Amino acid sequence: MRSSLYLLRATALLVLALSAACSSADPPITNPDTGQPDTEAPDAGDPPDAEDDTDADPIEDVGSQPSPPAEVERAGAGGFLLRGTVLTLDGPIDDGEVLIEGGAITCVADDCSGEPGAATVTVINTNGVISPGLIDAHNHLPYNFLMPWIPGDAGFFGNRYQWAEDPGYEAHVAPYANRRSTGTHYCPAAKWGELRSVIHGTTTVMGQSFQQRCVDWGTRNADHYHGLGYNHMRTTIGSPRDITDSDAESYIESFNDPDEPKTRLAVHMAEGISGDNIELEFSSFAGRDTRDNRHAGTSLLYNGTAMLIHSVALTDAELEEVYMTDSKIVWSPSSNLALYGVTADIESILDLGIITALGPDWTVSGEFDMLAEMRVAYRYGQEQEIEALTPQRIWEMATWDGAIAVGLEHSVGQLEPGYGADIVVFGRQANDPYLAVLESEASDVRLSMIDGQVYFGDADLEEAAARNEFCETFPTCGTSKFLCVQDSPSAGDRRDETYAAIRQQLIDILEGTGYPEDEQYGRGDELLDLVLCP
Repeated sequence: MRSSLYLLRATALLVLALSAACSSADPPITNPDTGQPDTEAPDAGDPPDAEDDTDADPIEDVGSQPSPPAEVERAGAGGFLLRGTVLTLDGPIDDGEVLIEGGAITCVADDCSGEPGAATVTVINTNGVISPGLIDAHNHLPYNFLMPWIPGDAGFFGNRYQWAEDPGYEAHVAPYANRRSTGTHYCPAAKWGELRSVIHGTTTVMGQSFQQRCVDWGTRNADHYHGLGYNHMRTTIGSPRDITDSDAESYIESFNDPDEPKTRLAVHMAEGISGDNIELEFSSFAGRDTRDNRHAGTSLLYNGTAMLIHSVALTDAELEEVYMTDSKIVWSPSSNLALYGVTADIESILDLGIITALGPDWTVSGEFDMLAEMRVAYRYGQEQEIEALTPQRIWEMATWDGAIAVGLEHSVGQLEPGYGADIVVFGRQANDPYLAVLESEASDVRLSMIDGQVYFGDADLEEAAARNEFCETFPTCGTSKFLCVQDSPSAGDRRDETYAAIRQQLIDILEGTGYPEDEQYGRGDELLDLVLCP
């Protein structure tokens, strides 16, 4: 559980936000985002021209409990046959099986034992819930070694451009931000973020700002390295109102490329409720901005490519337009509530049928991992009496809808033959298996598999399941786990790094060890551990 100052602030602000009973009629406030798309900037960027884990506490009284340990029934080779409660888009298979051969799923059924490949693979009775890997559709991963930021006045912001200019914020992120584009800082920070994701059941993340070889490893990066074909996503971190004629022309051309068309444009949209013309961002993006050099008449709500992150201040009419253009929304409730006191009108968004994914934003203002973000979404739905926010619906947002939002729905996001073997096993049980997932924390993640390779799991499964012989023991809140960080001691592209080596690099960055005098921060004890326990 999170015992930091962040929890105290977030709890207080959440109480204020919920007591205010903010609805879609009152656009939510948004303010934190340090994106990491095509640009190297992790900040919100300059304001547009004025003219122109600790995880969130587990859900109480839901009836979930730890399930019996997994059992290796047969050690084999070439893949896995997993037995347990299998979560499919058609509903759960209570005593189901998933067959994985190489990096692909080849069978999902009550019984896969008759399949040709089942005769030689490793068979594991998971005694748990087998789910597609979670998909984090919005994060700023390299910042996720930083503790939460607590503004001095503990108040809300009007929009994302305000917090970006707060001196306290700038000082808080300085150890990373001042050298964010360099391998010395980006690589260990980005890998730490990926490790946090894998440990908490996330296998795909949108939010690696730079395409450096050191992150062609671990979780799939929806915006760069994902191993599922060419890079299909464009991103921009600045204000949508600052997109120029030539920018828009470039985007449209890339959407229509005959060989490798871009299928997603990720943009931070309407992250706030007041100031800096935040309420004009959507109409500008839609081609209705009459200022010079602002692509008037050219809408970037183009053929389902738009991926609108936050969307806090969108009006009912604008949400209708989102739906009609097949655009997607990424919801980040924890960060929105902490920074703005309100969040997107999720009830209307879901009622309209807009594809909606989840993302915790970053540890600076949001939850530390996807499981915790899912719990925030669930609690928010309960407090606001939003019937659509059931555990199953939230799970769908974190898996299949997430895959659609980031444009990888043809390869990941569901347990289906032919799909990539990105699979997580949760060691909890309940009458509602989706609640068992929401209740899970890192200690409940029994196996975390990407492309058929297991990066994290229960220590008792290491010999049978670990991706290589170089995995490390990783105690997790009273449970013994293994974590596979290193490819081999001789691997290139920093794949020879161990958990301890990455951790020490980040401590040195925070402390200033080995860096110039103006980078002596003296904050080595502020490293945010991968798992925070009660």
